[in-house]
Amino acid sequence: MSRTPAPWARTVEALIRERGPALFGYAVALTGDRHAAEDLLQDALVRSFRRGRGDVSLNEAHAYVKRAMQTAAIDTSRRRKTRPATSTATLPDSASPDHAGTIADRDALASALATLSPRERTCIVMRYVDDLSAVAIATETGLTAGTVRKYLSDAVAKLQARRLDLGLDTADAVAGGGLHTPVSVKGGRR
Repeated sequence: MSRTPAPWARTVEALIRERGPALFGYAVALTGDRHAAEDLLQDALVRSFRRGRGDVSLNEAHAYVKRAMQTAAIDTSRRRKTRPATSTATLPDSASPDHAGTIADRDALASALATLSPRERTCIVMRYVDDLSAVAIATETGLTAGTVRKYLSDAVAKLQARRLDLGLDTADAVAGGGLHTPVSVKGGRR
């Protein structure tokens, strides 16, 4: 006899099917490395759903996994302090002469992001990928808004020092961002 999967298991399947590529892209932005991103995403899925969850929506499941990736990316950097460092610059899986400029830009961006601390990188990703304000990032990470602004300001300054034309502006980094409503879940704050 086959058992009917739990509602949360169906949600996880839908999450992977519908939002897997977006979550993987987010993991690549956090880690700067495709292989590390695969590990980060897998770890976040396990952390988020190893004990199951009640009947959660697709948006809530997406939020759980993103939060787990953010936390794991910062935790990984702490563990690295006791291990030898590895390069986070990546090459594309397959090179194409038609895309040389794009690949060079992506490599330059990955290299520039690798110069940031994990917290700076996480804040930059949350600001420019998630379009969150400094206050919303502070709410999500448990940091103060002033600390987030400092991380964003330092990160933008480091990226500008690399002379990348990313169009980043310190004032926009610390003040900008869209509206954000944290997902509340059973058992407390996400």
